[in-house]
Amino acid sequence: MDSPGVYKVVIESSNGREKYLKEYIGPASGEGHALEQARTVFKVRVDDRLVKVEAVDREVWARDTALLPPDGDEGMVL
Repeated sequence: MDSPGVYKVVIESSNGREKYLKEYIGPASGEGHALEQARTVFKVRVDDRLVKVEAVDREVWARDTALLPPDGDEGMVL
């Protein structure tokens, strides 16, 4: 069985005053699954619009993710 790919999902949303983009990047078995994953992460709004779903280079994503500090270890600059 193949391991899942990595996908980027971009959704345009609005809070009534302004529009903004929500991005999900993570493992998924396909584009449809990636969209489902993104919808579980973000609060779904009536006016959400899917902008794009694209495959991401798995090795680049893994390398970039490894460079991030663990959750909770980020210092705040005042």
